[in-house]
Amino acid sequence: MILDRLELCVTYIAPNITVAVRPDAIEFVDDKAAAKEAPTVGNTHLLLESDVGFYVNTEEFSIGRSTNNDLVIDSAKISRSHLKIIAGQDESYQVQDVGSSNGTMLNGKALEKFQEYHLRANGELQLAGVVHIKFIDLGATFVAPETVTVFGLNLSHADRTVWVQGREADGFKLSSSEHKFLSLLMERYPEHATHAELSQAIWEYASDDADDEKRARDALFNIAKRLRERLQIADPDYEYIETVRKWGEREGGYKFNKH
Repeated sequence: MILDRLELCVTYIAPNITVAVRPDAIEFVDDKAAAKEAPTVGNTHLLLESDVGFYVNTEEFSIGRSTNNDLVIDSAKISRSHLKIIAGQDESYQVQDVGSSNGTMLNGKALEKFQEYHLRANGELQLAGVVHIKFIDLGATFVAPETVTVFGLNLSHADRTVWVQGREADGFKLSSSEHKFLSLLMERYPEHATHAELSQAIWEYASDDADDEKRARDALFNIAKRLRERLQIADPDYEYIETVRKWGEREGGYKFNKH
């Protein structure tokens, strides 16, 4: 399978940092894009300037300091193998930090190492603070699979049915708000979804009014309570929805978990 028009753009390169790309792994959006051989990477890669868009044409696109990678970042802050972008079977794309020393941020949130995260249009990666990569055109990206499974819990997007441990015959249908709530929690795992993100996903709602925010949090509490009760009947040995309390700069919300 070849990646279908996944367009990337390096939007920021820190001073004195060189970025180069393997020519057979990409196709420039603009055929006239200035690119020249980069002697610092053994003449196997093309020097890449910021704000030059390119399409990825390989199933697994690797990023790191080593010249074995498709995208090479010549910085001591970047690990030899830092990150990879992977094509999924459902025409979606995932990104995974492969154990970097200085970490990776996706849309301002730190990635847990060796966990896969779905890419969305206009998302941005920040690698150790020295290079930013934006996903420009993800028309074929993140096509939600008909059914998602996390920790043995299955959720069908087609009919909003949920079941556990493969027991589809015992499944039950969720309301629209319950489906959107649980879907976002499963999508965000292992991170939590904030109250604001859940409100936006369920009601397309955002407000700076304290009273409105309290009403939204109360409504989310009731959705979480109903879901816990329904899931408890289907799988009494586990609790899948965890409340995340506000702590310092961390916003409160809910998290999908099995404990």
